[in-house]
Amino acid sequence: MNSKLSRPLAIVGNLNVDLWVRTVSRFPRWDEELVVDSAQMVLAGTAGYIMLAAKGLGIPTFTISTIGNDAFGRFLLEEMKNRGLSCEGVIVMEGEETSLGIIFVGDKGQRGILSTLGAHSKMDLTLVRSRESLIYSCEEIFLCGNYLLPLMSPSHIQDFAKELQERGQIVFFDPSWDPSGWTDITRKSTYSLLQHVDVYLPNQEELLHLTAKNSLDEALQEIRPRIAGEAVIKMGERGALYINKSEEIYFEGFRVEAVNTVGAGDVFDLGYLYARRCGWPPYHRLQFACALAAMVISQHGDRQYPKLSEVINFLQKKTHDNFWDF
Repeated sequence: MNSKLSRPLAIVGNLNVDLWVRTVSRFPRWDEELVVDSAQMVLAGTAGYIMLAAKGLGIPTFTISTIGNDAFGRFLLEEMKNRGLSCEGVIVMEGEETSLGIIFVGDKGQRGILSTLGAHSKMDLTLVRSRESLIYSCEEIFLCGNYLLPLMSPSHIQDFAKELQERGQIVFFDPSWDPSGWTDITRKSTYSLLQHVDVYLPNQEELLHLTAKNSLDEALQEIRPRIAGEAVIKMGERGALYINKSEEIYFEGFRVEAVNTVGAGDVFDLGYLYARRCGWPPYHRLQFACALAAMVISQHGDRQYPKLSEVINFLQKKTHDNFWDF
């Protein structure tokens, strides 16, 4: 792999433990108990899933996030070390709990999430800047999970994103779902932040809620004049859409059995970043990112994150596109 493709990536966002609970066909009523198939604890959060997908493709990462000095925090650090991932950017906070996401996975791979904030409630720019040397060593900075980080919300990080761009760094942004209900403050601050973002990566539902529109066409009309660079809208089983000020490019995705969609959008994000590094045109970036996500969500058993050769092999079989004849 050439040095451009293997250069490090800085991820600034939500690293936490997920507890996957499967398979949930319905939720219990109050005081009712149901039996499910399994529960599994994993390294997670938007930052976590991006980091794991990056490892599969050979991209080293520095993840800047806060965790507690508790059993969940120790689990995260041990998992990172076992997987050969750098822990340099992780800030352990005494007296705080590690953020936990309880993920309910349905019989078609769909999910519902309950989360605790824990140490994420204390993550702010002062703490992030304590890892400044790691951030400045990277050409790309991925800001993620910001709606789940009260002191790293869009209104808090506008100057930081502007500073990164002024340094010549490329800013990726996937703020995830807004648990506060998509307020006017969220909308206005996100719109302002997008002026300092190179690549914005919402999913369709997030974009519809952010723009307060009922259709994708209306949402695109609302968001296009507000982006400074490009936006990539993730559409689940219907693929993904790339837009900039003047272009709109769609890829329909891949039909696979969705076993577990948790983290699918985050894996897509990293796939898109990798393809962009390669200098590929937007359509093939979308193909590559959709392929990587499809390979992850269709797995049974313990999740494995594909290597580049595996993704290329998948694309050669599924697309019959000469572009992938490396």
